[in-house]
Amino acid sequence: MYLPVCVGTGLTSLGKIFQRDDDGDNISGKNATYCELTAIYWAWKNLPLENGDFIGVAHYRRHFTLKRGAKTLMDVLSTEQLEELVNKHGYRTVFVTSARKYHPSIEQHYITSMYGYREIHEKDIECLKQAIKECSSPEYFQAGLKVLTGKTAHMLNMFIMNAEMFREYCAWLFPVIDRVVELRKSRSDQRRYAGALSEFCLDIWLAAHQIQAVEIPLLETEKISFLKRVIQYIKRKMP
Repeated sequence: MYLPVCVGTGLTSLGKIFQRDDDGDNISGKNATYCELTAIYWAWKNLPLENGDFIGVAHYRRHFTLKRGAKTLMDVLSTEQLEELVNKHGYRTVFVTSARKYHPSIEQHYITSMYGYREIHEKDIECLKQAIKECSSPEYFQAGLKVLTGKTAHMLNMFIMNAEMFREYCAWLFPVIDRVVELRKSRSDQRRYAGALSEFCLDIWLAAHQIQAVEIPLLETEKISFLKRVIQYIKRKMP
């Protein structure tokens, strides 16, 4: 049930092997800023999804699994397992990764995540809130405030949902992110921030629609050790 999609700069070396995200209606040229969103956009606009289908997003080194502590691709979520999950939890269930905890809040974690970027990241969050307010009905803005000031989030832009919900989500998500980028066109560093901000949007959309998500364990084929994570965290905080 997996379709590998090659995005952005990887097209040069891998575009002849995998499905390209610059085929058909696409935003592949924005990959440096939008990250995996260019693959999500490609799927939204080009896959022949029918009502009743399910669609999800995994990464080349991150996958859904039902086996906690799994380390190999032999344990990735299978078609049969997904069918069982849908039968158990219902057709309108959205499956997500395990929630991550942030202190003191999601938006403050983002704002202080890298030395020298505090003002830049504050402006990013401000523009995300503005974009949601401009592009959405009031319940989305209220949901955004609740999620961004909360302490937990389902990150990584990984999900599984039915095709109808996927189309609804994308129809809301991309105008919001496009508006954020428009508001931040003077941002000197244009790499990856739109993709990072979009990671908050799934929870905002779920909250606005009052959809209860079901968490699935995460399989990481290139999992970083706890020590390396600590070192990376310290480096991001240092001048």
